[in-house]
Amino acid sequence: MTVMTLPPAVLADRALLWHWLAEVFLAAPSADALAALRDGAGRKWLAALATEPAFAAPVAEIGAALAAPQETAQLQTRLTIAFNGLFLGLGGKRTLAPNDSAWSEGGLFRAPVAEMTALLADCDLRLAEGCCEAPDHLSVELMLLAHLETHADPRAGSLRDRLRLWLPGFCAAVRAEDRTGFFAGAAALLLAALDHDELIPQPEERTVK
Repeated sequence: MTVMTLPPAVLADRALLWHWLAEVFLAAPSADALAALRDGAGRKWLAALATEPAFAAPVAEIGAALAAPQETAQLQTRLTIAFNGLFLGLGGKRTLAPNDSAWSEGGLFRAPVAEMTALLADCDLRLAEGCCEAPDHLSVELMLLAHLETHADPRAGSLRDRLRLWLPGFCAAVRAEDRTGFFAGAAALLLAALDHDELIPQPEERTVK
């Protein structure tokens, strides 16, 4: 089955997962988002995802991180520190830039930036004014993938192939450096989802925030 033949409900579920993963790698989770994931709509959504064998282990790892014996505010602080160290440069040479260029070209602001800028323009899209991320940021590529899949756009396949080229190295590095389990689990879920054609139907709530 190709993504072009997926029914609308499944496409919506895929889009939700891509957007959630985009948020994970864009900014540290808020206290409200963590509260929902620990005991709210997000928890039910993760439980639904976990019923798919390909997603069970990554979701279990995310769940274990969320189940840490800490108040939500303390967990948020821990994950914020981890996020800043992993992705925002506070980790020094150990920082893992979540950008296509860094992993496919060996440095920032290389050819993938221009390529993604052109693809966005071709889709009549552009980054929001004030956005400080490059067009080849993982979160941008995932949000564009959600858009293309939802609209049954054949360019979704090419974008998925693009992500498959550089994400294994990035996700392996996240696995090696993350001490919380949350981001490592999210990275594993991302890789599993890229190679999976269907997503589990959601529970009643259609948001994870």
